[in-house]
Amino acid sequence: MRFSNDNRFRAALLAFGVLFSMAGCGSGSGASSSTAERDSAAARVAAGELVVAFPVGAEGAEQEEGRSYDTITMGRMAEGEVIEGRFGVANRTGKPLVIVQVITGCGCTTADYDPAPIAPGDTLAITWQFDSKGRYGQQFKSIEVIAAAAGKEGGRECATVYLEGEVI
Repeated sequence: MRFSNDNRFRAALLAFGVLFSMAGCGSGSGASSSTAERDSAAARVAAGELVVAFPVGAEGAEQEEGRSYDTITMGRMAEGEVIEGRFGVANRTGKPLVIVQVITGCGCTTADYDPAPIAPGDTLAITWQFDSKGRYGQQFKSIEVIAAAAGKEGGRECATVYLEGEVI
């Protein structure tokens, strides 16, 4: 099978994103808070928004043990445009879920969330922004959500959400 340069570029970006996101799983802690997000998360999720479920494997994302991967397509944008969005983090465990850390792949991408534990059955919204200033061409950014794994002492589960788009 022969790959075009575009497919090689996408494959290289995907490999880099996976390797980068795996390096963050299991390190440190940190959060920025946005308490207003929690109140209307369920309504936004009901409207068809992406939801990452913990424990990993509770819903149908591409996954490997202790990790899941999803992609949000940002589409085309002009250089300098700031794109915003949200995705949900659902607690499908029987215990409160603690997000230990949220890591973005570079300084052009930010993510905000409420660091309070997520009650069983509840969903938390994470808001993100991508600033395309100074960027051109295909963009493939990552947001990694690291949560304490229920029932695994000291264990972590990681869900990576990729943002894909093109700056023109």
